Amino acid sequence: MQKTLQWAARASAQTIILLLLTAFIQPGSGTALAAQNGNDEPQVHRDYSTASINGSYAFVGTYAGLIASSFGVVTFNGLGSAQGSVIVNQPNADGSRNVSTVGLTGTYFVNRDGTGTLSYLVTLADGHTANVTEDLLITKAETHRGMLTATSFFEAQRQPSVVLSGEVYATHTYTRRPD
Repeated sequence: MQKTLQWAARASAQTIILLLLTAFIQPGSGTALAAQNGNDEPQVHRDYSTASINGSYAFVGTYAGLIASSFGVVTFNGLGSAQGSVIVNQPNADGSRNVSTVGLTGTYFVNRDGTGTLSYLVTLADGHTANVTEDLLITKAETHRGMLTATSFFEAQRQPSVVLSGEVYATHTYTRRPD
């Protein structure tokens, strides 16, 4: 009987130790112990490329002074081409609002650090076109099939708006939409 109690006490102690050890290891952190060298993520997961921006993205634009806004959908092919259209809501001289659709066709490039450039040919509602260049930064990403895919990125247009008159600058936020 005493041997049975000793065995039960030893088994209980081992179970408690095992539970304590597993409480400190988070699920999915198989590399947690191996990565204790101060680098919590493997280096391979920090590399961005043009393929990191791929899919359909919601586009939200803001103009300096908040005088206008734009929104729409732009699709990136992961190879450096983009296409979409946005709705622009802007003021008229008489105080009313003008809502028009603008087409976007362009190319983009992403550096390893998640910065890059985006160049659009903008087609205005009246058929006129203009070229714009924008600087971008990937702000959020997820790993899909071993590759980083941007779930959100921000960009700022280098030249004044081609949609609004005057020295009005625009910034845009892109958020990846579900497949």
